[in-house]
Amino acid sequence: MKTEKILTHLIKPLVLSGVYKDETVALKDIVVTHIENKIKSYDKIIKIFQRRYGKDFDAFSKYLKNKATPELEDDWMEWNGAIEMKKAWNEALKEVIESKATV
Repeated sequence: MKTEKILTHLIKPLVLSGVYKDETVALKDIVVTHIENKIKSYDKIIKIFQRRYGKDFDAFSKYLKNKATPELEDDWMEWNGAIEMKKAWNEALKEVIESKATV
């Protein structure tokens, strides 16, 4: 119950000001925006590695076979983590968008 009160307290001014038609729409929009920002941040990380190595993740993984250094392995792990987190956030976004949340 405390969480509901906090959320209502934070979202209510957005509804009262006319920015959103109701609390559900406001909260859903805020959550979607947050998730989209997370996806963009992981996209940036992935693109940095693609530019750095001039290949996609799969090609980089094949390149590393029997040639990996600790630094390359660290980059591989960070790149892989960014890909996995982007997938997880994309799945969360899909679920939020498809949800028919009602209060």
